[in-house]
Amino acid sequence: MKNFTQDFESLKSQFMENASLEKKFSKEVLSETQKLSKESISKDKSREDFRHLHIVCIDPDGAKDHDDAISIEETKNGYILGVHIADVSHFVKPHSALDKEAQKRGYTQYLPWTAVPMLPDILSADLCSLRENEERFSFSCIITLDKKCKIHKYRFAKGLIKVHRSITYKHAMELFEKRDKEICLLARVAAQLKKKRNEGGILEMDSTEYQCEFSKKGEPLRIVPRESQKSNSWIEECMLAANKCCALELQKRKLNGIYRIHEAPDSKDIADLMQAEPSLFFGSPTDPNKLLKNYTGSNSQDKRVFEMYSHLVKKAKGNPVLTNKILRSMQKAQYSAECSGHFALHWKDYAHFTSPIRRYADLWCHRELASKKKSAATGKELCEFLNEAEIKNQKTERKALKLCASYLLQNQVGQTFKAEIQGVEEFGIFISVSNNTVALADGLVHLRDIPGDFYVYNEARGILTGKRSGKRFKRGDKITVKLIKVNPLKGENDFEMVTEDSPWFSKRRRFRK
Repeated sequence: MKNFTQDFESLKSQFMENASLEKKFSKEVLSETQKLSKESISKDKSREDFRHLHIVCIDPDGAKDHDDAISIEETKNGYILGVHIADVSHFVKPHSALDKEAQKRGYTQYLPWTAVPMLPDILSADLCSLRENEERFSFSCIITLDKKCKIHKYRFAKGLIKVHRSITYKHAMELFEKRDKEICLLARVAAQLKKKRNEGGILEMDSTEYQCEFSKKGEPLRIVPRESQKSNSWIEECMLAANKCCALELQKRKLNGIYRIHEAPDSKDIADLMQAEPSLFFGSPTDPNKLLKNYTGSNSQDKRVFEMYSHLVKKAKGNPVLTNKILRSMQKAQYSAECSGHFALHWKDYAHFTSPIRRYADLWCHRELASKKKSAATGKELCEFLNEAEIKNQKTERKALKLCASYLLQNQVGQTFKAEIQGVEEFGIFISVSNNTVALADGLVHLRDIPGDFYVYNEARGILTGKRSGKRFKRGDKITVKLIKVNPLKGENDFEMVTEDSPWFSKRRRFRK
């Protein structure tokens, strides 16, 4: 079946326009950035000199905005962990045109083919970026750990650093296998930090992220699972520790912080999950029925709920359908001017400090920590804006990946796929398909495209049932579908179900005979 294919460059332009994404900055903002300079970096005597430390920066392949780096010193009593973060607040002053634009954007918007930065390139990819063998201003969190990597004390300091090595996560693993001294020390400390964190429990969701690979011409080649090296977790543990110290310091000094909170699951969502997947709760250390009798969900640190969800996550391990159901039953992490705790981390104190190049909340926290007195603004309105902007950014990123997947499917109209049902609604079935070009692509089978029967939707049970045949379709079922229509700009793919009642199936069966 022949299908008209759309030019990828045109699709990208239309997508960026529809999403109101503008990579360019105003003349006023660019004029401010042109006045910034790194000439005075080595002459600043007010900063603590960390250039003698062996500092390593580990990022994904192709990253340009290097905003965090690590140093570790082994001592007689344990370790000194240095989490060195780009000092964006030195360059971006409050109420400047640059600051207003960064606040308006809120985040760097990542898309499969590009990034729309929160800050101009002169800052995000140059002056603030922690480049190898170049002196840079840092805002450093220096954490003293005992031998078991329990935080003994911490402090924040405006610093001067020089990154000795800037490597990728893959390269870090290669160095680890070669028993590189500094990398092995980082791995050991990170493992101890995670072990210490695990004493209070860890919710590790077994979920897969996807990315698009491109040709030399910049066109999509395939959608593949995003690789995650063990070295990713080394950096993550160090960042978590610094973020926790940030929240503790903000509260200790009674500053107007912006905190990263994660509320406990809502009682209705727990009840819905129990009804949909009762077997998940078998053997739970917390009886869900007893829990829900007086449960309000107001305490993010409720040990009973955390232990129950730890059990659910372990039971669902290796089953992405069940894992997604558990995820959907949980609240979304967000920003708040009140430090009310983080359910998934099972921490009372948590904030964002480690990515000021790409997140405005981190920049806010930097300014508060650097100030000598509490600011007048509370950050409450900013939190509301950032939460809305974050949801929008996540939706845009997902839509962009769907655009790439649909682009790849344009020439596959008329082909059949093995599919898995992801959701059932009264108008049709949401599915996911995969083949050699798309590790995962979403689609929809409308009710009219399920042949052979009239199907009735049962909302309470989330199933479709055939009136004549009694055949049922529910989430997780495996089916065969044929691609009939693709709209790359909207990232929409329409399929029809292939059954023994469908004309296509009958023709194929007669041919085989």
